Amino acid sequence: MAKTARPRMARSGVDRPRLFQLLDQATHKPLTVVRAGAGWGKTILVSAWAHTRAAPVAWLTLDSGDNDPQLFWAYVIAALRAAGALSADNPLSELTSVPHDERERGLRMVAGLSRLPDETVLVIDDFHLIEDRQVLDEVGALLRHPALSVRLVLVSRTVPALTLHRLHAADRVSEIRADDLAFTTDEAATLVSGYGLALSPDDVTTMLNRTDGWIMGLRLGAMFLAGGARSVADFAGDIRGVDEYLTDEVLSGRPPRQRRFLLETSICEQMSADLVNAITRNTDGQRMLEKLELDNDFVTRLGPQPLWFRYHHLLRDVLRHRLNLERPATVPKLHRRAARWYANRNSVIEALSHAVRGEDWDYVGRLITGQAGPLILTTQRAALVNILRQVPRERLTSTPELMVGDALLLFHSGDYDAIPVRIARIRDMLRTRPADTRDPAEVLLMALQVAAHRAIGDMPAVVDLETELLALLARSPFHDGAAAAAYRAIALNSRGLGLLWTGQVDRAARDLRAASAAAEAAGVELAHINAAGHLALLEILYGSAAEAARLAAGTRELAERRAWRYTLQAVAAHFAQALVHLERNELPAAEEAFQQGRRAHESDPEAAQRLVMLGVQARLALARGRPRQTRSLLAQAHVDRSLRMYVPALDDWLMLLEGEADLAVGQPERVEQRYLQPRAGRIPGLAHQVLLARAALARGDVRRAERLLAADPADPAGTVATVTAAIAGALVADGHGQATRAVDLLAEAIPAAVREGIRAPFVTMSGTRLAALFDRLRLLDPQLAATATAAGIIDGLHPAGRADGAMTPGENLSGREAEVLRYLPTMLTAGEIAMDLGVSVNTVRAHMRSIYRKLRADRRSEAVARARETGLL
Repeated sequence: MAKTARPRMARSGVDRPRLFQLLDQATHKPLTVVRAGAGWGKTILVSAWAHTRAAPVAWLTLDSGDNDPQLFWAYVIAALRAAGALSADNPLSELTSVPHDERERGLRMVAGLSRLPDETVLVIDDFHLIEDRQVLDEVGALLRHPALSVRLVLVSRTVPALTLHRLHAADRVSEIRADDLAFTTDEAATLVSGYGLALSPDDVTTMLNRTDGWIMGLRLGAMFLAGGARSVADFAGDIRGVDEYLTDEVLSGRPPRQRRFLLETSICEQMSADLVNAITRNTDGQRMLEKLELDNDFVTRLGPQPLWFRYHHLLRDVLRHRLNLERPATVPKLHRRAARWYANRNSVIEALSHAVRGEDWDYVGRLITGQAGPLILTTQRAALVNILRQVPRERLTSTPELMVGDALLLFHSGDYDAIPVRIARIRDMLRTRPADTRDPAEVLLMALQVAAHRAIGDMPAVVDLETELLALLARSPFHDGAAAAAYRAIALNSRGLGLLWTGQVDRAARDLRAASAAAEAAGVELAHINAAGHLALLEILYGSAAEAARLAAGTRELAERRAWRYTLQAVAAHFAQALVHLERNELPAAEEAFQQGRRAHESDPEAAQRLVMLGVQARLALARGRPRQTRSLLAQAHVDRSLRMYVPALDDWLMLLEGEADLAVGQPERVEQRYLQPRAGRIPGLAHQVLLARAALARGDVRRAERLLAADPADPAGTVATVTAAIAGALVADGHGQATRAVDLLAEAIPAAVREGIRAPFVTMSGTRLAALFDRLRLLDPQLAATATAAGIIDGLHPAGRADGAMTPGENLSGREAEVLRYLPTMLTAGEIAMDLGVSVNTVRAHMRSIYRKLRADRRSEAVARARETGLL
């Protein structure tokens, strides 16, 4: 009998031992449900698995005529008999007809099914065809019987309409679903290779994504590709074989209302009840989606709650193809409804995409100027550009709002010179419009101009235009307060960085802090990341290194959480972090942050950020002892610059780095020559004064170095420059023979360096002289020297102690002994020293005896001589 014969069908051609193991484990429970839609390989799998079983496996294939209790159970008995599972003493073996009475029928079936051989399996295929309530109730009752020995496997396209909650609660049901049956990458590669195809790993992955691992989809795709010179990208649901299969298996037999629902909602990639209600103009969206999900595995719930759903990719292709064939005039209307639903929920990309597909050009223009335009400066830029490119060329010049879309495309392509002409034309067309419709478009145009100015580095134009834009926003041209708040945050951010790179540090700090706060309040996190990143750069260059570290780390952590590590807006934070690591002399960490910044910069380059990138890279090379590479990198900063580029603060910083490279190669005279050039104009701040002082010191001109360090800086000094100045001052004092003053200046530098985590200046100016100053500091202030050592400040300094490693005389002087030592070269007596220090004469004499012992001296004059030899005096 065909109904009880185990299918002898061709297997998938792929060994799938993982699924055999899954079935082995599943059938330890009384009921196993293998549930998936058409073409998922359910029957193939269970049939192949049955062939591996030693115990009896009875097989019954149902059809729609089996919805009768007596007929159903008669076929079950026939299947068991055909499998050899009914022994002679089994009550079912001699049964010639199934009892008509429900109770007697139940008792007979329980008695027989309880006396089957151990591990007997009964497979019932196509169980979804059983709709008769009596049959379903009797199967459910049988499964709840404790004496049942048979293991039942139901193969079904839908959830069996059985009352299984008790079995589920008792953990007596196993389920194998489409997710389990879906092919893996390796299995898919093996399957398509059976068709003589040698697909690349990327093509196999594409096939798998298109089909969701659906075996029939993979087979149809493989046959399609084997049929001629075609690519995986050409494989879609509207291919004849796929279309026919899914139409027959999924669409045919559907009620007209359900079929219409499937067609109309296929315009969306993902669906919620509210969305489909808006599209279909009905109210039963939730019920329809949940029913379709239960009916087949071509409708998938997204997440644990039944809120969002999607159609299988190939089914959606089929549905859209059918919709275009059967109801082409309806398609634009459906898209327009979807566009407005998404726009009302601020899902701008989806709204714009549906509006374009619905050819609702006036609404497309309003979306561009009202909501979509600013996305050109966000991570959604690529999606926006892709949609705008779908607008016919003639439409992009038909209204001023659509022409804004054309200007956005010019900006994306980098054609900044063409933007002013396009904007002038748009403004001319807007001139006659009322202010309430003109101003939103004007805001977007100004924002676009600013972005173009930023791209080429015209910072004065950025500052001026953003000031004008902020004034316009103050008049509230937007009905949507959220859009106005977002534009204000973006405008403050751009003006802040414009002020920063034109050297107006205090104003820049105010704007960038305001931008960061405004962006957070408006939910414009990318603008917040950009503002906070530039604040970190401002701090490391002009303020606190510790604050820069805090800002950069927090900003990068936020960018990482949002998967925005390599966006334009995160570049400044990466480079600020690299500079922080450089000041801490943490070169591997600096390199890592730099590489992340460079990758982010290259995704969407801006001229000013290019200079920062070259500067950070140059500092890395210099820290690694490669001054010639440093010079080469800095030379690149002077080429390929727009004539409109104006970033004096960046140019000053790069000039500092050039001077550092000059000192590193022993050419201090070139440092002063740079500041004599007209472009330098003036010495902008303490960092430049220190650089010139170091150059003078390198040339042996100690007096000039002293004068430079004594002059008041033109600009406020940051912590790095202040620490560097103190170290340079210590070296200058030491050059004058002022040993005590030199140690005092070095002592001034250490607390700030420890607090701010600054080490690089100590390494840059290291040498025997600075190491000798640290040796003196150890004698005079051991606690401060220990603090510097613990902070890693003296790492890399050349030791100034004895070559044989013996202890330097005087190394363990206490703080009070160091004070007394300073009096010994004078003519003061022990009593006069005691009065000056406010201690007893006996205390002073005790300190003097200890000093003589530690300096290995026998008298006061000898102790003074030893102290001078070792640099203590």
